[in-house]
Amino acid sequence: MDNRDNRDDVKEKLVEASIRLFLRKGYAGTAVNEIATSAGVSKGGLYWYFKSKEAVVEAILDRYRDQFIEEITKKVNGCSGDFATKFRAFYKFTTEFARDNRELLLVFTALLIEFAGTGTELEKRMKEVHNSYTFIIQRLLEEGIRKGDVGIEIDPVIYARFFSSALVGSQLQWYLGNWAYYENDPAYDRRHALIQRDALLKVVLSKESSATSGSIKVKPRGWRHTRT
Repeated sequence: MDNRDNRDDVKEKLVEASIRLFLRKGYAGTAVNEIATSAGVSKGGLYWYFKSKEAVVEAILDRYRDQFIEEITKKVNGCSGDFATKFRAFYKFTTEFARDNRELLLVFTALLIEFAGTGTELEKRMKEVHNSYTFIIQRLLEEGIRKGDVGIEIDPVIYARFFSSALVGSQLQWYLGNWAYYENDPAYDRRHALIQRDALLKVVLSKESSATSGSIKVKPRGWRHTRT
Protein backbone atom coordinates (compact mmCIF):
# COMPACT_ATOMS: atom_id res chain seq x y z
CA MET A 1 0.00 0.00 0.00
CA ASP A 2 1.47 3.37 -1.00
CA ASN A 3 1.34 6.52 1.13
CA ARG A 4 -1.73 7.84 -0.65
CA ASP A 5 -3.68 4.65 0.05
CA ASN A 6 -2.62 4.84 3.68
CA ARG A 7 -3.73 8.48 3.92
CA ASP A 8 -7.10 7.62 2.42
CA ASP A 9 -7.51 4.75 4.89
CA VAL A 10 -6.78 6.97 7.90
CA LYS A 11 -9.10 9.67 6.62
CA GLU A 12 -11.84 7.08 6.16
CA LYS A 13 -11.37 5.87 9.74
CA LEU A 14 -11.66 9.44 11.04
CA VAL A 15 -14.90 10.02 9.11
CA GLU A 16 -16.38 6.71 10.29
CA ALA A 17 -15.42 7.47 13.89
CA SER A 18 -16.99 10.93 13.61
CA ILE A 19 -20.25 9.52 12.27
CA ARG A 20 -20.53 7.11 15.20
CA LEU A 21 -19.70 9.77 17.78
CA PHE A 22 -21.94 12.46 16.29
CA LEU A 23 -24.84 9.99 16.34
CA ARG A 24 -24.23 9.09 19.96
CA LYS A 25 -23.17 12.44 21.44
CA GLY A 26 -24.02 15.10 18.86
CA TYR A 27 -21.64 17.50 17.17
CA ALA A 28 -21.36 19.88 20.12
CA GLY A 29 -20.88 17.02 22.57
CA THR A 30 -18.04 15.39 20.63
CA ALA A 31 -14.47 16.52 21.24
CA VAL A 32 -11.72 16.35 18.62
CA ASN A 33 -9.71 14.15 21.01
CA GLU A 34 -12.55 11.62 21.07
CA ILE A 35 -12.65 11.41 17.27
CA ALA A 36 -8.91 10.88 17.10
CA THR A 37 -8.87 8.26 19.85
CA SER A 38 -11.81 6.37 18.33
CA ALA A 39 -10.04 6.30 14.95
CA GLY A 40 -6.76 5.20 16.52
CA VAL A 41 -4.76 8.30 15.63
CA SER A 42 -3.28 11.19 17.58
CA LYS A 43 -4.96 14.58 17.82
CA GLY A 44 -2.13 15.98 15.73
CA GLY A 45 -2.75 13.20 13.21
CA LEU A 46 -6.38 14.25 12.91
CA TYR A 47 -5.35 17.83 12.20
CA TRP A 48 -3.05 16.55 9.47
CA TYR A 49 -6.15 15.40 7.58
CA PHE A 50 -8.75 17.90 8.81
CA LYS A 51 -8.03 21.45 9.85
CA SER A 52 -11.02 21.53 12.22
CA LYS A 53 -14.02 19.60 13.48
CA GLU A 54 -16.11 21.57 10.99
CA ALA A 55 -13.96 20.14 8.20
CA VAL A 56 -14.87 16.64 9.39
CA VAL A 57 -18.55 17.54 9.00
CA GLU A 58 -17.79 18.80 5.50
CA ALA A 59 -16.31 15.39 4.69
CA ILE A 60 -19.49 13.70 5.93
CA LEU A 61 -21.60 16.02 3.79
CA ASP A 62 -19.40 15.26 0.78
CA ARG A 63 -19.95 11.53 1.34
CA TYR A 64 -23.72 11.98 1.65
CA ARG A 65 -23.85 14.15 -1.47
CA ASP A 66 -21.60 11.87 -3.55
CA GLN A 67 -23.06 8.53 -2.51
CA PHE A 68 -26.72 9.52 -2.21
CA ILE A 69 -27.65 12.75 -3.99
CA GLU A 70 -25.35 12.35 -6.99
CA GLU A 71 -26.14 8.67 -7.44
CA ILE A 72 -29.88 9.12 -7.19
CA THR A 73 -29.67 11.95 -9.72
CA LYS A 74 -27.86 9.62 -12.13
CA LYS A 75 -30.47 6.93 -11.52
CA VAL A 76 -33.36 9.27 -12.34
CA ASN A 77 -31.63 10.85 -15.35
CA GLY A 78 -30.80 7.42 -16.75
CA CYS A 79 -34.36 6.14 -16.41
CA SER A 80 -36.74 6.39 -19.36
CA GLY A 81 -40.51 6.19 -19.18
CA ASP A 82 -43.41 8.02 -17.59
CA PHE A 83 -43.54 9.71 -14.20
CA ALA A 84 -44.61 6.56 -12.36
CA THR A 85 -41.69 4.59 -13.81
CA LYS A 86 -39.14 7.25 -12.91
CA PHE A 87 -40.58 7.76 -9.44
CA ARG A 88 -40.41 4.03 -8.76
CA ALA A 89 -36.72 4.05 -9.74
CA PHE A 90 -36.14 7.07 -7.48
CA TYR A 91 -38.04 5.45 -4.63
CA LYS A 92 -36.30 2.09 -4.99
CA PHE A 93 -32.87 3.71 -4.79
CA THR A 94 -33.92 5.84 -1.79
CA THR A 95 -35.30 2.96 0.24
CA GLU A 96 -32.45 0.57 -0.57
CA PHE A 97 -29.88 3.23 0.28
CA ALA A 98 -31.65 3.87 3.59
CA ARG A 99 -31.54 0.13 4.31
CA ASP A 100 -27.84 -0.22 3.47
CA ASN A 101 -26.49 3.11 4.79
CA ARG A 102 -28.37 3.63 8.03
CA GLU A 103 -25.71 5.61 9.90
CA LEU A 104 -24.94 7.99 7.03
CA LEU A 105 -28.59 9.00 6.56
CA LEU A 106 -29.19 9.29 10.29
CA VAL A 107 -26.11 11.40 10.95
CA PHE A 108 -27.02 13.79 8.14
CA THR A 109 -30.49 14.27 9.63
CA ALA A 110 -29.08 14.64 13.15
CA LEU A 111 -26.53 17.25 12.07
CA LEU A 112 -29.14 19.13 10.03
CA ILE A 113 -31.33 19.42 13.13
CA GLU A 114 -28.42 20.37 15.39
CA PHE A 115 -27.22 23.15 13.08
CA ALA A 116 -30.68 24.47 12.17
CA GLY A 117 -30.99 28.15 13.05
CA THR A 118 -27.29 28.67 13.73
CA GLY A 119 -26.74 30.85 10.67
CA THR A 120 -23.41 29.16 10.03
CA GLU A 121 -21.85 28.15 6.73
CA LEU A 122 -22.32 24.52 7.72
CA GLU A 123 -26.06 25.08 8.16
CA LYS A 124 -26.19 26.71 4.72
CA ARG A 125 -24.34 23.80 3.16
CA MET A 126 -26.59 21.23 4.85
CA LYS A 127 -29.70 23.00 3.63
CA GLU A 128 -28.35 23.05 0.09
CA VAL A 129 -27.64 19.32 0.17
CA HIS A 130 -31.04 18.52 1.71
CA ASN A 131 -32.86 20.75 -0.77
CA SER A 132 -31.14 18.93 -3.63
CA TYR A 133 -33.11 15.83 -2.68
CA THR A 134 -36.39 17.74 -2.71
CA PHE A 135 -35.51 19.38 -6.04
CA ILE A 136 -35.08 15.95 -7.66
CA ILE A 137 -38.70 15.17 -6.74
CA GLN A 138 -39.83 18.62 -7.87
CA ARG A 139 -38.24 18.19 -11.30
CA LEU A 140 -39.88 14.77 -11.65
CA LEU A 141 -43.27 16.29 -10.86
CA GLU A 142 -42.74 19.19 -13.26
CA GLU A 143 -41.82 16.79 -16.06
CA GLY A 144 -44.80 14.62 -15.21
CA ILE A 145 -47.14 17.61 -15.45
CA ARG A 146 -45.72 18.59 -18.85
CA LYS A 147 -46.23 15.05 -20.17
CA GLY A 148 -49.70 14.70 -18.71
CA ASP A 149 -48.75 11.94 -16.26
CA VAL A 150 -49.30 14.14 -13.21
CA GLY A 151 -52.47 16.11 -12.54
CA ILE A 152 -52.16 19.72 -13.73
CA GLU A 153 -53.64 20.98 -10.45
CA ILE A 154 -50.61 19.70 -8.55
CA ASP A 155 -48.21 22.37 -7.26
CA PRO A 156 -44.80 20.69 -7.81
CA VAL A 157 -43.04 22.77 -5.15
CA ILE A 158 -45.54 21.98 -2.40
CA TYR A 159 -45.89 18.33 -3.35
CA ALA A 160 -42.13 17.87 -3.61
CA ARG A 161 -41.84 19.11 -0.03
CA PHE A 162 -44.66 16.78 0.99
CA PHE A 163 -43.01 13.77 -0.65
CA SER A 164 -39.61 14.63 0.83
CA SER A 165 -41.07 15.04 4.31
CA ALA A 166 -42.98 11.76 4.03
CA LEU A 167 -39.89 9.84 2.91
CA VAL A 168 -37.50 11.30 5.48
CA GLY A 169 -40.08 10.86 8.24
CA SER A 170 -40.68 7.26 7.19
CA GLN A 171 -36.96 6.54 7.34
CA LEU A 172 -36.77 7.93 10.88
CA GLN A 173 -39.73 5.81 11.96
CA TRP A 174 -38.12 2.75 10.44
CA TYR A 175 -34.80 3.44 12.18
CA LEU A 176 -36.05 4.62 15.55
CA GLY A 177 -39.50 3.13 16.02
CA ASN A 178 -40.11 0.56 18.72
CA TRP A 179 -43.21 -1.17 17.40
CA ALA A 180 -45.12 -3.11 20.01
CA TYR A 181 -47.78 -4.24 17.54
CA TYR A 182 -45.70 -5.35 14.55
CA GLU A 183 -42.89 -7.77 13.96
CA ASN A 184 -39.84 -5.91 12.69
CA ASP A 185 -38.87 -8.07 9.72
CA PRO A 186 -37.59 -7.29 6.21
CA ALA A 187 -40.69 -8.68 4.49
CA TYR A 188 -42.95 -6.39 6.49
CA ASP A 189 -40.66 -3.42 5.92
CA ARG A 190 -40.86 -4.10 2.18
CA ARG A 191 -44.66 -4.14 2.29
CA HIS A 192 -44.57 -0.86 4.19
CA ALA A 193 -42.34 0.66 1.49
CA LEU A 194 -44.51 -0.55 -1.39
CA ILE A 195 -47.73 0.71 0.18
CA GLN A 196 -46.17 4.11 0.85
CA ARG A 197 -44.80 4.33 -2.70
CA ASP A 198 -48.13 3.54 -4.33
CA ALA A 199 -50.01 5.85 -1.97
CA LEU A 200 -47.73 8.75 -2.94
CA LEU A 201 -48.16 7.96 -6.63
CA LYS A 202 -51.92 7.85 -6.28
CA VAL A 203 -51.93 11.37 -4.84
CA VAL A 204 -50.39 13.01 -7.91
CA LEU A 205 -51.12 10.85 -10.95
CA SER A 206 -53.63 12.19 -13.44
CA LYS A 207 -56.81 10.16 -13.94
CA GLU A 208 -55.53 8.86 -17.26
CA SER A 209 -52.22 7.73 -15.76
CA SER A 210 -53.85 6.21 -12.69
CA ALA A 211 -55.70 3.71 -14.82
CA THR A 212 -52.42 2.28 -16.17
CA SER A 213 -49.98 3.05 -13.38
CA GLY A 214 -49.29 -0.63 -12.64
CA SER A 215 -49.28 -0.24 -8.87
CA ILE A 216 -48.48 -3.39 -6.96
CA LYS A 217 -51.40 -4.74 -4.98
CA VAL A 218 -50.24 -5.45 -1.45
CA LYS A 219 -52.45 -7.54 0.80
CA PRO A 220 -52.94 -6.00 4.24
CA ARG A 221 -51.41 -7.86 7.12
CA GLY A 222 -53.05 -8.05 10.51
CA TRP A 223 -50.92 -6.87 13.40
CA ARG A 224 -50.25 -8.79 16.50
CA HIS A 225 -51.61 -7.05 19.55
CA THR A 226 -49.14 -7.79 22.35
CA ARG A 227 -50.76 -5.62 25.00
CA THR A 228 -53.64 -6.60 27.21
